[in-house]
Amino acid sequence: MAKIDEQTLVEHLSEFRKRLIITIIFFIAAFLVSLLFCSDIYKLLTASFKQKLTVLGPNDILSIYLMLAGICAFSLTLPFTSYQLWAFIRPALKEKEAKAILSYVPATFILFITGLSFGFFIVTPALLNVLLSFGNDLFNIQLTANNYLTFVLHTSLPLAVIFELPVIVAFLTSLHILTPQYLIKNRRYGYFILLVVAVVLTPADFISDLTMAAPLILLYEVSISVCKYVYKRRRDD
Repeated sequence: MAKIDEQTLVEHLSEFRKRLIITIIFFIAAFLVSLLFCSDIYKLLTASFKQKLTVLGPNDILSIYLMLAGICAFSLTLPFTSYQLWAFIRPALKEKEAKAILSYVPATFILFITGLSFGFFIVTPALLNVLLSFGNDLFNIQLTANNYLTFVLHTSLPLAVIFELPVIVAFLTSLHILTPQYLIKNRRYGYFILLVVAVVLTPADFISDLTMAAPLILLYEVSISVCKYVYKRRRDD
């Protein structure tokens, strides 16, 4: 019996290793393709500036290209990774459970892009304007391309990850790990964590904090609704 269990474990590890390698190869391919379009992506991200941003040397140009290609490759690889995860756990799921969880694959990509867009088009401009206004009368501000893109990355990427909350909740509910009662019972703690995130990612003014916190709290409520729906379907099945 122990030998059979050992063989099963080896098979699972082998399957996991195969899917991990496939995912890494996909990421590398997406990264290389993204490098070809980095100039177009850069123009899109800096379209709001009326003049070209400064770079301090060739190293900055290289780091900008690598940063942009990495973000694009990660975004493209996310749904592929979700599918590979689904395929790995598929044998342990019932047919209805497998079909339900498979629907989360496109949702991961859609929510990730939505979070990135919210961060880039709403949070980043508001935050940048406030921060620049703080030092407008004190400093001679020279914004480099590397500084700007790093700032965009730090404000948008965390939001893209947070926007995956409904999918994560639905997935954990499908696996019998999470229940609506747990989320409702701990709602105040969830709100507190999201408020802390909002304060950390925005400057210390009420309007910016509210602009960030309101969508995050709404996201938590959406997650509760998603959890209720998945929990009800799971019980009906």
